Amino acid sequence: MVYLLAYKKGQQLKSFLTLDEATQFKTASNIEDAQIYNIAFSPAVSGDGGTNEATNLRRLMYLSKSTEPELVNGTYLAEMAGIATLRNQHIGVSGFLMYSDPFFFQVIEGTDEDLDFLFAKIGIDPRHERCIVLANGPATGRLYGDWHMKDSHIDSITSHPAMKTILYQIARSFSSMWSYLPKSAGNTLLLGKDPAQQPPEPMSVVITFIYLVEFSAILSHPGLTEQCAEVLSTFVDVCVRNIEGSGGNVAKFITGICMAYWPINRAEDALTSIAQISEDLGQLRGQQPPGSALSLMYSRAGVHYGRAMLCNAGTRKSDFTLLGDCINTASRVASLAVTLKSPLLFSFEVRCLLGDEMREEIESAGMHQVKGRDKPVVVYQFPGPELDSETVRQKIEEFNPGRYRCQMPVMDFDSLHPTQKPPIFDETPKDQPKPRTPAWSSTNRRDSLVDKLTMIAKLAGTSAVSTGDSSLITLTYISHSTRPITRMDLSSIQRSALRRNAQQNITGCLLYVTGLFVQTLEGPKDAVVSLYLKIRADSRHTDVVTVHMAPIQDRVYPSAWSLTNTSEEMLSAFPPLQDVLSQLAKSFTSLETYVPSTVVRYLTAGNNPRSLMPVSVGIVMLATDICSFTMLTEKSSLTEVWMICNTFIDACTSSVITNGGEVIKLIGDCVTAYFPPHGADGAVVAAQEIFMFCAQLREAFSDVLDVRSCISAGIGLDYGQCVMAQAGTLGLTEYVVAGSVSARVMEVEALTRDVARAIVVTEPVADRLSPQMRDNGLIPCPQAIEGIPCYGIAGEDFELDIDSIKRGIKNLHAMRAGEKMHMPDDAEQEAHYKQAQQDFRVSPGRVRRADSGRRSNSAQGRRGAPVR
Repeated sequence: MVYLLAYKKGQQLKSFLTLDEATQFKTASNIEDAQIYNIAFSPAVSGDGGTNEATNLRRLMYLSKSTEPELVNGTYLAEMAGIATLRNQHIGVSGFLMYSDPFFFQVIEGTDEDLDFLFAKIGIDPRHERCIVLANGPATGRLYGDWHMKDSHIDSITSHPAMKTILYQIARSFSSMWSYLPKSAGNTLLLGKDPAQQPPEPMSVVITFIYLVEFSAILSHPGLTEQCAEVLSTFVDVCVRNIEGSGGNVAKFITGICMAYWPINRAEDALTSIAQISEDLGQLRGQQPPGSALSLMYSRAGVHYGRAMLCNAGTRKSDFTLLGDCINTASRVASLAVTLKSPLLFSFEVRCLLGDEMREEIESAGMHQVKGRDKPVVVYQFPGPELDSETVRQKIEEFNPGRYRCQMPVMDFDSLHPTQKPPIFDETPKDQPKPRTPAWSSTNRRDSLVDKLTMIAKLAGTSAVSTGDSSLITLTYISHSTRPITRMDLSSIQRSALRRNAQQNITGCLLYVTGLFVQTLEGPKDAVVSLYLKIRADSRHTDVVTVHMAPIQDRVYPSAWSLTNTSEEMLSAFPPLQDVLSQLAKSFTSLETYVPSTVVRYLTAGNNPRSLMPVSVGIVMLATDICSFTMLTEKSSLTEVWMICNTFIDACTSSVITNGGEVIKLIGDCVTAYFPPHGADGAVVAAQEIFMFCAQLREAFSDVLDVRSCISAGIGLDYGQCVMAQAGTLGLTEYVVAGSVSARVMEVEALTRDVARAIVVTEPVADRLSPQMRDNGLIPCPQAIEGIPCYGIAGEDFELDIDSIKRGIKNLHAMRAGEKMHMPDDAEQEAHYKQAQQDFRVSPGRVRRADSGRRSNSAQGRRGAPVR
């Protein structure tokens, strides 16, 4: 039995053999804020570093940032290590602590109870912040039995500058990117698993969509544009605080919409927290000064219960999200709440999960038909005042901000100096996009900087060193070896690199740690980029991801290029180092696919993503989803739903990124993306590739009863102003793209079903197309969106027969169930064809051509087309 005296808020510990000794020391030292613990323990670690526990061991690795890096030195760490060693020996915990300015890296291993107790104290230690768990999982034995918490300052381990540089760059990037990661994916990473490799997990969930009422009206108000970022950030914080505080999980934010879910046993907590969000916004409205847009914030929500699948969607850009028919239904219930003027509407399935006491508080809102479902839904609400969207919109339109200035003003992107502009576009010059034919092929996965690096190398040509950009840069990447690397392999790499890099004036360092390559290159920009692209093609490694790329004034490695095999040099002094590097690299590689490309580019250039300036900018926006997705999936298994979405999302993200766009959000089967103002041609080409991919997929599975034989898509393109900004301060961060174009492009996409054209563009997009692209023909649509004329992309390859798609889905489900297929007779097909031709006729006089040499008359188009 040992008695442990903890004082100075748990930062100082002293052990005693008897309770009297502990009490006497406390009294003599005049310690008031102290507690005495009695601990019974048996030696947890044997003399050879082995373990005496048979079961229940866990290993936890975390990263944190020092709050006082200027004080951290050998003496500081020695004192910290001495106290930690004493404490950890008493409670049976082993591990190691390492410091590399300004980050702490620590691994602790022990029983669940011991680690929970210790990590709770570590988390509130004021000497560090942003404590992020890198790994947390079961262990078969102790790896660091004889290490404990010795002095492990990086300067005591190695004087090699590479190790300090690499640790700093990876840890800094990882720490910044963590807040963008979906919580479910983060929990998977904590267990040492790659989210992208995990099988889909079916679960029963209470799902909700919470809308910021009439946020599009706030975006459209010319006097409120600069306050949009502040409104979004406040909305994110209010939602995160209430949802996570009630045991729920925020799945994602979609402009002014929050998607969240709770386990089946937290239905009452879900409704309570959603109602609390509305109350919090009400209190916020009453506390605002005149002119603040926060006084215009109202929430509306729809809630549904059902089976869904938690899974990873996409590879090049990923989203760890929920998929299933219940997600679509929850969205429809939220839309129905607008019609019923209800601030909170929930389905009959949710009502069945409530206790008797809460059931007595609710009232029926009737039975209603919603889009995409054959059967009506029964909905309920809490008694209370109505929430009329028209009233809110009128209040917004009449609102006068006066002289009010917000804390997060939105700046005009084009008015900023080039050095101040956030990297929201990939400005790499690309070949002129050409209209696609049905011969479509995908491209290999690349990291977020490869497109730009490839073009730099092409521009540099063979004379990169003499005539290209000779400014000094540093570039760091990580990768994983595809096979075991021997000493002979490393020697061969070193010989060839020394000869090649000396000619190009490149210095740097390559570290190899049991399967992990970490390399830094320094030298003239064009030469470094050209070399990096050659390195990427090397078959000896894979999963190459850029960690850091930025200009430098002086070289860190002025001497000839060197290679360090850390398993023989630095690891001989500190073996745990390989665990830190391997886990950081593994986690960083997974993180990079979930974080918005704008944030990754800004971060790898050496900047803090928190300093990204909110901007207003014009963009070409793309939206697409699978036609009749609800009908297709309501009788399909969850695994099939995941397979459909994953296949479709991969094709969409590949086409968007290849043609110069950026993926914004993956929302179930829906993909939204944006292109620069001059990228209209690339957006159309991406849309053509997406539709052709679906056509080829249907053809490939036409002879089997597979749901992929029924996949088709509509794609809408629109142009308009939007706000791009960081949102959220409570641990969860979103980089949002918000604007009236965000909502309008969804209506344009929905128009594809009505006009039987797979791709529909608005007039502002058509005006930005090149003559080459317009030569293929633009067909005026009989409908307009918000008074803006729309055009379909001409050509038989881009016709969209929604009735045929629905018929194919019904036949697929019928054949699977052993029922008779519905085959329309010739007369029915002929009547359908004639009606389609009458509703939407293609004629040379209505096809818009480039040879007209002038812009279309927008006013005339608006007068001639009925407004939807």
